[in-house]
Amino acid sequence: MSDKKKFKESKIKENESGTPKGRKNQELTTESKNSLFPIVGMGGSAGSFHAFESFFKHMPTDSGMAFVIILHLDPSHKGQIAEVFQPYTAMPVQEVKDGTIVRPDHVYIIPPNKDIGIHNKKLLLLTLSKPNGMRQPIDYFLQSLAEDQWNKAVAVIFSGMGSDGETGVRMIKEKLGMAMVQDPETAEYRSMPEAAIGTNLVDYVLAPEDMPVKLIQYLRHPVLNDEPSEKLRGEIRDDRNLQKILMLIRSKTGHDFSLYKKSTISRRIDRRVAFHQQPDYAHYINHLRENPGEVDVLFNELLIGVTKFFRDPEAFAALKDKMILLLQMKPVEEPVRVWVAGCSTGEEAYSIAMLLIEISEILRTRKISKIQIFATDLDAEAIEHARAGVYHSNIVADVSSERIDRFFIRKDNLYSVKKELREMIVFAQHNVIKDAPFTRLDLLCCRNVMIYLTTDLQKKIIPVFHYALHEKGILFLGTAETIGGFNDMFTALDPKWKIFTRKVGSSSVGKMIDFQFNISRQNFTLSSEASPKPSGRKGLSDEFNKIILEEYSPASVLINDRGDILYINGKTGKYLELPSGEVAMNIIHMAREELRYVLGNAIHEARLQKKLIHVNDIKLKEDGKVRKIDIKVNVLESNSLHGYLIVVFEDKGIIEAGRKTVKKDAASITAVEELEKELMYTKQQLHGTIEQMETSVEELKSTNEELQSTNEELQSTNEESLTTKEEMQSLNEELMTINQQYQNKAEELTLLNNDMKNLLDSTEIGTIFLDNNLDILRFTPQVKKLFNVIVSDVGRPITHVVSNFNYPSIEEDIKEVVDKLTVKELEVRTKEGEWYAVRIMPYRTLDNFINGAVLTFNKITHYKQMEFQLKTLENYATLLFNLLDEPAILLDKKLNLMECNKAFLKAFHLKENETRELSLQELIQKYWKTESLDKILKQGTDIPIKSDFKTEDSKDGHVQTFTITTKPFINEMTREPHLIVGIITEKKDM
Repeated sequence: MSDKKKFKESKIKENESGTPKGRKNQELTTESKNSLFPIVGMGGSAGSFHAFESFFKHMPTDSGMAFVIILHLDPSHKGQIAEVFQPYTAMPVQEVKDGTIVRPDHVYIIPPNKDIGIHNKKLLLLTLSKPNGMRQPIDYFLQSLAEDQWNKAVAVIFSGMGSDGETGVRMIKEKLGMAMVQDPETAEYRSMPEAAIGTNLVDYVLAPEDMPVKLIQYLRHPVLNDEPSEKLRGEIRDDRNLQKILMLIRSKTGHDFSLYKKSTISRRIDRRVAFHQQPDYAHYINHLRENPGEVDVLFNELLIGVTKFFRDPEAFAALKDKMILLLQMKPVEEPVRVWVAGCSTGEEAYSIAMLLIEISEILRTRKISKIQIFATDLDAEAIEHARAGVYHSNIVADVSSERIDRFFIRKDNLYSVKKELREMIVFAQHNVIKDAPFTRLDLLCCRNVMIYLTTDLQKKIIPVFHYALHEKGILFLGTAETIGGFNDMFTALDPKWKIFTRKVGSSSVGKMIDFQFNISRQNFTLSSEASPKPSGRKGLSDEFNKIILEEYSPASVLINDRGDILYINGKTGKYLELPSGEVAMNIIHMAREELRYVLGNAIHEARLQKKLIHVNDIKLKEDGKVRKIDIKVNVLESNSLHGYLIVVFEDKGIIEAGRKTVKKDAASITAVEELEKELMYTKQQLHGTIEQMETSVEELKSTNEELQSTNEELQSTNEESLTTKEEMQSLNEELMTINQQYQNKAEELTLLNNDMKNLLDSTEIGTIFLDNNLDILRFTPQVKKLFNVIVSDVGRPITHVVSNFNYPSIEEDIKEVVDKLTVKELEVRTKEGEWYAVRIMPYRTLDNFINGAVLTFNKITHYKQMEFQLKTLENYATLLFNLLDEPAILLDKKLNLMECNKAFLKAFHLKENETRELSLQELIQKYWKTESLDKILKQGTDIPIKSDFKTEDSKDGHVQTFTITTKPFINEMTREPHLIVGIITEKKDM
């Protein structure tokens, strides 16, 4: 057995009303509201990551909902999708593990290479149904979510290719859930949103960032409250207002929904009230009257008919086996007639057609002359869709590849049914409640229709179905539907999948009298003059037959195989009487005491032997006299009464009880005959009783075996429960340990957060953390002096925030840092004149993943002021240096030339660029051609020294005399020694 089959069999079974078993009991328990929370199934494919990000950034972290994300992932994908989604929301994001329990305010993501379902709020992982084919994981999860959560299920479809999610939306809406779809205009890929919108069942079509508000408003509306007070319920839902709504629908569409279940109608209306955010039904009535188009929308909401190809494949497999047996016994010349009531968009009708074609191939030796399928529904739009026979590509999840190739033609992303299949079916608009049924049917398929109808109406429809079926025809119902106690009309062929056969001999005509067929009626209120008079011969024969039946024919009773009286002819008061207590029209219960055992035995023999049983000379005591009667019991074989029995009572007159015969021998002979007859009756009764006892013993043996088997199963279940209990205890201990670890981690995280906050506050360095889209993730308080930011600006782009300094290229600089992974430093000035050193560097995670940028702002106003002062002093000193008339130079401690005045450049015919980065030693060797000056400068003396030098550039034949003056000093800022050299020149002839 596959994982999916086990999963389906473990789902909650539904009762006759369409509500899962246990749901009513669950509503009566004291379950806390915390356990009743919506679960949002979110599907996306290509191009949906941005949509998910926009959705979660606008979804509060305390919405009380749980989110399950189903993506189209490559089976070989090995990345951690949860880590990609975690920056989108502050809610915990985790990849689903088998058996994960869904909790509110959590986000769960499907792992690759798995299908996912849900049962009792527990996520279950399954092996891929089609590992090498087209998978529909979104449809599969949404279907299981609808079955598990009903009105607490929400479907959200984002951007993607294909049509996955379309069937899931149908199932969610069938179970009173809600559906939202991304506006195709905002989607990168429109296929999935447009396929879901094409169902006409979607509640909202919005951009992802607008969805959270609508979702919260809808789910928190009082009309959808799980446990409203009686006062609130009465204020919102008023029976008179409900009748007014149904009246408006009937006036607009002509269809009366008063025979539908009130609870179903109310829940459908509640969804529209919540959709329009109306406070109660009274305001919604005004909305209906002001907006006639809303009446059509509500009408379609009430007609939600969800179906798909081969829904419940095991049920169709069982039906196939039963139809093969039926068609094997069917005459070859008769056509196969099928009625699919409530066909919706046609999937079920085409499924039946494919099934019959496959059966006709199996029965090649018995060629089927013709297959006629009538598919009907109340919804005109659904019928038009069915007639077109065009479906999305997601049908491959329900239809095998062999059937796809044989019965469908692919056009782009759509599948059209072939002409062979389409011509077998006639689609028509039909109201099963009012319109006359199709007749002489071999198969009547009516699935998931009667669960919406009242019990009284179901009791009227079942006899109509019985009447419509051919002898031994098959009735195929939904898993949540039953025949409602009409066991005398149908026999269960497969109780699990609700397949029944028409019981032979049953008559449903009498039970169809009060069914209001929507057919034209003739006016029978004609005047007496206009009424045609019956012919005299016909009236005479009718009167004669009536006299014969009442006066001359023996009293007789028509009964079924259980002894229930269906018709009485003649006077039966001598033989039958009403019993005391509850009235039961059963011939055994009503028979007089002397007849009860004889009559019961005769009926049993007739039913067993299938022939006439004749019992003579039965004595009945009557006012001191004895009446003799004969009883005849026979089984009828006519078509309309096949299987019924007729009991005839023949009166043989009264015998006086006290009469004495003259001859003693004759009296003795008569007494012996009477005793022999009584002995014969007793033997027959004993024989019948023995047979019944033997049958009962066999049944008891079979029951005993079943009970023993059940006992063994219960023992096995008990052992499994004990094992499960031990596992749960062990799991509980592990959970307690993990919980303690989480508490310790939370305390450590709190301490770390406190330390980090104090550290950032103490540094007084403004810091902003950005993501890859330049959206603000978090910031320190010091940043508020530089940017006009508040707490709600988290998530907004930094370019949307007004800054207090002129820095137009901040966006380009940040992008350059993120793209090139470099660090950028610069200085900026605020409008108030403050200076800051800005440092931009990439934000790296622990696993070296670039996830945005970090901007730090360090205040440097004081240093900038010092820098300006030093620059001013430097300029002032340079000016004074240049005002000297004599040449002068400034040397550092290594005797490198730092500065020279204009007189020096002029005296030695130098240019300023020739003195840059020039040492004194190079200057002496190049221009003064001596080494003695080097020794003098090293002594650090300030005594004037005269020397004669001939410079390299001297052209006039004169010798220049230099007077050298040196003055050492210490730089107060750098604490380094410097030397000022003054030079006085004189020219001397050579």
